[in-house]
Amino acid sequence: MHDWFDFYAVIGAAAATLTGLLFVALSMNAAAALARGPEGSRRLAEQAFENYLAVLMVSLLALFPDMTLTSFGRITLMVTATWTAWVVVRLYQAAAEPSVHETRAVALRRHLTTLIGFGLLVYSAARLAIDGTDTRDTLAAANIVLLFSATEKAWGLLGRIALVKRGE
Repeated sequence: MHDWFDFYAVIGAAAATLTGLLFVALSMNAAAALARGPEGSRRLAEQAFENYLAVLMVSLLALFPDMTLTSFGRITLMVTATWTAWVVVRLYQAAAEPSVHETRAVALRRHLTTLIGFGLLVYSAARLAIDGTDTRDTLAAANIVLLFSATEKAWGLLGRIALVKRGE
């Protein structure tokens, strides 16, 4: 993993920084951002946070010293497979009870990049864990997809907060 140290240090730092900024924005606008039900934006906030945290977690695991690729693959697979189950639950919730801010189709499309990112994480971690195939490039791509997806969700959340504050 030494060859990938700089990449994971940078992407992990970016994810941590953006998570902190999102936390501050939500803290300052908690009522508008974290309301439950179809009027609220809680699911969007959760999706942004979870995508950032997934990138941060994989980055931290990748930076762990002296971990073999197989061990890294196994640990990453356990974590991301469990997390992917929650992503699917959130997808079902969005389909079952869409927000007033978006149609069911938009809600499902919003989850597409998250599903792609987590799918790539699980795939690459499984290949590392099962047969030792070096899929670190796919794992890196998954982290980039999740980082951009989280940032898109965070931007959408800030837009929703602005609409609520304006009374629309």
